[in-house]
Amino acid sequence: MKLYFSENLKKIDEESYSVFGYSESILMENAGGGCYREILKLYGKDYLLKSDITVICGKGNNGGDGFVLSRYLFNAGFSVKTIILADKNLYKGAAGENLNILLNLNSNVIEISKKKQLPVLSEILDGTDILSDAIFGVGINREITGFLKTVIEIVEAKSREIGFEILCIDVPSGLNADTGGFMGSGIKSNIKRIFTLGGLKAGFYINESERLLLSKKLTLIDINQPKKLLDNYCSGIEVIDEEETIGYFTGRKETGTKFDYGHLLSIAGSYGRTGAAYMSSYAGFKSGAGLVSIAVPAMNNIMEAKTTEIMTYPVFDDNKGFFVEESAADISENMLQGKTAVVIGPGMGLNERTKLFLSRLIRDIRVPIILDADALNILSENMKILKEISDKNDIVLTPHFKEMERLTGINRRTIEKDPLNIGRNFAEEFGVYLVLKGSSMFIFDKNGKNVSVQCAHCSLLASGGSGDVLSGIIGSFICQGMNIYKALKAASFLMVYSADNLKEEYGDFGAGAVRIAENIPKAVNLMKVRYNKNHPNSTL
Repeated sequence: MKLYFSENLKKIDEESYSVFGYSESILMENAGGGCYREILKLYGKDYLLKSDITVICGKGNNGGDGFVLSRYLFNAGFSVKTIILADKNLYKGAAGENLNILLNLNSNVIEISKKKQLPVLSEILDGTDILSDAIFGVGINREITGFLKTVIEIVEAKSREIGFEILCIDVPSGLNADTGGFMGSGIKSNIKRIFTLGGLKAGFYINESERLLLSKKLTLIDINQPKKLLDNYCSGIEVIDEEETIGYFTGRKETGTKFDYGHLLSIAGSYGRTGAAYMSSYAGFKSGAGLVSIAVPAMNNIMEAKTTEIMTYPVFDDNKGFFVEESAADISENMLQGKTAVVIGPGMGLNERTKLFLSRLIRDIRVPIILDADALNILSENMKILKEISDKNDIVLTPHFKEMERLTGINRRTIEKDPLNIGRNFAEEFGVYLVLKGSSMFIFDKNGKNVSVQCAHCSLLASGGSGDVLSGIIGSFICQGMNIYKALKAASFLMVYSADNLKEEYGDFGAGAVRIAENIPKAVNLMKVRYNKNHPNSTL
């Protein structure tokens, strides 16, 4: 599913008019009519006949979409009041035309454009069952103040008090469709559905929108804009979905052997932190790599007892329990041959000698490298190394927001507000693949050419070790021959899918990262079963 910024949508509108001969009236009719049909499906005619519906309209085209919706509701025999927030003579163009139609129909149109009229708004809301929000659309780019801010605050307060559900046309009023933040005020409470028009907005998946889980409330309304324009002016960002992900799993040969599915090497662990090393390597095994080896400091011999299917190699550590500079030569000479991908970093520690180890070893690796956890923190102290190795190899970084702060020098809160642009710029600057981890995950192709968002969520992932498991899954998929960018997308989606599959058994917490990794094969199989049920002729 493709995402759009407001500038993309503006160009689509402009060329729909100038090149293809569309008009504002056509798109407005398609928008309002589409919203009406979705409302009818959502509630059913019987419920709507018993409901008092209020449509509240600003003076722009978003308000015009609301007028079309009101007309459909009125002509279908439903009880609808339309509130206009400006003098009726201020509505121009297609919005003005559709307001005039409502007035000519003698539909119930109520002007509330002055502060002294606000008690009337409160009175109407007291008797409202369903409210359609058509105050502001995607064009808002400044703070909401004054009268309209007060209107939105009244709607918010009354919705919480009375409990009427809100249906937003295009975006919740006040939402910046690019940044996902609200412009000083906004509709946030009791949102039942967002009928977004034409294309999905990037802002639904980041910042405050993400925290409000707005992406789970979206219904995309096709307003019949030219497909050519929707393709041409896409932002290059997409949402990962189940159907796309399952297409990456083409099945395994009945006659296949372990040598057909790659050999993953995990370089991880230090004294007291072997759990991270275990989780990363175990996830690689459970995700289907043919062979998995783990290189750990020799003092951490507990890994030999903990693992069964995973091969361990005790690396020279000068009896320190962590990797030292000499460990690099040991691994280069004894462990790199025949490997398909390498994961480095989980539980590795930040000892000064470990830092020297990483800077030496990383230059010797000639297969894709997944850098996670402590490897990222070490690299953040000398980013020249990253630039040097990325010119010669495929590098994947998997930072959470705090690690990204260290890598970029940009405050974590700033990154959280603008992960798409900051991540894309970083991937482009350093020539790397990137998985930026928050409660959503943002995936960037090498050089930032393509961007995907993993927007599903699961509370079971809010525990230590989830990142270690993700790095192992990524490495495993790369070993099995999956395109690196696809491997990042598939791993990010499957991580959440596996956790969500365990919620019925565990509830909101306590499954743990190891259990989530263990459930990966079942999760893939469930995806295939569901896909084949919906696609009877599938060969998956």
